[in-house]
Amino acid sequence: GVLARTASVSEYYVAGRRVPAVFNGMATGADWMSAASFIGLAGTLYFGGYQGLAFVMGWTGGYVLVALLLAPYLRKFGQFTIPDFLGARYGNGARLVAVIAAIVCSFTYVVAQIYGVGLITSRFIGMDFEIGVFVGLAGILVCSFLGGMRAVTWTQVAQYVVLIIAYMLP
Repeated sequence: GVLARTASVSEYYVAGRRVPAVFNGMATGADWMSAASFIGLAGTLYFGGYQGLAFVMGWTGGYVLVALLLAPYLRKFGQFTIPDFLGARYGNGARLVAVIAAIVCSFTYVVAQIYGVGLITSRFIGMDFEIGVFVGLAGILVCSFLGGMRAVTWTQVAQYVVLIIAYMLP
């Protein structure tokens, strides 16, 4: 966050379009392998057995489809989010429905992500889980406030490198 400090509004949305494509792909991969995905997908496989693999494949396939079929058109249209796109195209009623849908769909992901942040922080620093949640979230908040999406993207690139090494080493 300190190295990627910014005051520009575009840095908070699309990292000022200054992150090279390869590193953007690495950040997207790290996002797919995030704590919520890892905990959720591992739990699904544990709970559902072989049938849980369908959810894992659907999650991955949906992620790829959104990246390939939706993201380029959002960029071409000049919008940053799906609610922005729908609001510009169909009015504020569609924007409101899209915002509500995004919040509802994101809730499970955010809960699992926060749980993962608390788990990692508490084990890394050696404190209680409840305090680890707040310390981890405070670190994310400071990084995001200082550097916007650019800082978050570079943090995810570092996370990608760590995760790939952790997956490949064993």
